[in-house]
Amino acid sequence: MQLAISLTREESLARKRILGDLALETLLLYQMLESGSPTVLIGIFTFVAASNALVCAAMMFVPYERAPLAETFIDILFDFLIIIGSPMLVVVYCLSTFTFDHAKYAINLEVFPPGWFEQGASVIANAEQVAVIYESLKSLRIMTALNFFTRIGVNITLCFRLWLVVDLIHNPKKHRRSVYTKRHRFGAAFLVVYAAMLTIFVEESVRTSSLACQPHPECVVNARRWTILEDGSLTQCPCLMLVDRDIAPKTYAEWENPINVTEKVAQLAAQGDLQTVQLTNRNLAVLPEELRLCKDLRHLDLEYTHTQTFPAWIKELTNLEFLHVESKFTSPMVVFPDDMFDDMSALTFIHFAVFLPMRKLPSFDGLTNLKSLALAVFLLLEEVPSFDKLHNLERFVLASLPAINNLPDFPPIKDLKSFAATDRGAWCCNGFLGHCDLSDGKCGVHPLSGTPAATCFASDGSDKLATPATLAVVKKFSATTCGPVLRPGVLEDPPTPELVAPCNGTMWKQCERPGGVEAMCYNARFMGITCITTPYPIEMRQWQIAKGVGDPCNPAIEAWLGCKVT
Repeated sequence: MQLAISLTREESLARKRILGDLALETLLLYQMLESGSPTVLIGIFTFVAASNALVCAAMMFVPYERAPLAETFIDILFDFLIIIGSPMLVVVYCLSTFTFDHAKYAINLEVFPPGWFEQGASVIANAEQVAVIYESLKSLRIMTALNFFTRIGVNITLCFRLWLVVDLIHNPKKHRRSVYTKRHRFGAAFLVVYAAMLTIFVEESVRTSSLACQPHPECVVNARRWTILEDGSLTQCPCLMLVDRDIAPKTYAEWENPINVTEKVAQLAAQGDLQTVQLTNRNLAVLPEELRLCKDLRHLDLEYTHTQTFPAWIKELTNLEFLHVESKFTSPMVVFPDDMFDDMSALTFIHFAVFLPMRKLPSFDGLTNLKSLALAVFLLLEEVPSFDKLHNLERFVLASLPAINNLPDFPPIKDLKSFAATDRGAWCCNGFLGHCDLSDGKCGVHPLSGTPAATCFASDGSDKLATPATLAVVKKFSATTCGPVLRPGVLEDPPTPELVAPCNGTMWKQCERPGGVEAMCYNARFMGITCITTPYPIEMRQWQIAKGVGDPCNPAIEAWLGCKVT
């Protein structure tokens, strides 16, 4: 009571900063817990915050004549640790724990054509590491009002204390009151209890949330939240990031009948905390209703999950930033809700692939912040939606869209950095660009999909031709557009029992194909390990072996690629 009374007096304004500092530090620590920061970072921050409280208690017993200057410098020290030291520690942690094979990635960029799957950095990066690093670095961003209040609050506190130091240096004889009540045993006891309670709260938050998520190894990042555990419950895990991937199924059965994770996704979405769902070669035919609760879902990556439709409520996930959906040839995505993108202004990345029967995509008008758009293997899609609102688009990829006869108008796009179009592009030769040449292979019958030959655009103006802005874009990226049509053997075949069996689950093994064509066992685009004739993966592995990059080679299997006994 005595401490509370002293803090309400007019002459005690400085003392109020004690509780203000501790409150701000507690809020910052709470945000770290909720964001699922690594345990080591939480432990260090807890130690700093608890030490601050204990030092405050100790300063109450420092002689008055020494107290003001010591108090100021100690407060500045802890402010620096909180404001500058902690973010630096996060960055150092990320740099020390994240591994990425730059040499391996450089080979992929050199070997594979622009726009191919292997040119993406995510193909090489460890998905779980990326999830942890992403969440750690995201904790440094100001994304909510609470983030803004706490970050600005601690910075204002530091600035005020630095001003006091400067003032004290300029006026060394100026009398300053001590911030801390002297020999105030109750106040000191309060601060000691606060430090103890803070430590207990953090320990229990980490312990109980870890126990709640123990049945779910697929949850790679979870909020450190104090959870009252219920016996046998599988829905209490405050999961933030769900990652479950099999990037190289070894048998055709594993490829065609993967593990069904619908119930698992429902269990981890029950708390409404999921921000990332990343599934590869898992069965999620229908998005569970529980996923609708996850209003802060930002990253949705579904590769070969047998998902063929999205529910109407998908449009409610308005915080989505990353959307990657890649279908199987045997169970392709069929249709999207027409209004799916209307309110998804946060979406910056889209990759859609193998939507074989899809004829129409939803309007892109709501995607005002989209930066990357990749569309691959749409055999029946005849038109790409308008780019009128895609002012921020930087990367555009079209791969194997044989029915596309024209392109959207490009004038709204101000800063396009990459445009790649592979395989047939009838718009290159049917007169859309101003000149019609039906003898060009890109306007003939497609050798793989059988898409009929193109016809010339009407010269009477009934067909919309490319605008000057679109012509300028195609000319600028001429090296990566209007290339040759893909021929059999260039694009990886989807897994079949006959193509999977010779590999027996072994990567890089030489296998036989009809005609004596050179072939290798490879998990193209994270599909099942299949005997493929595509030359690029073979060249990639030869480069890796020659340069000592990537996985160590096995001479018993890869001698034909240049692997030697050492």
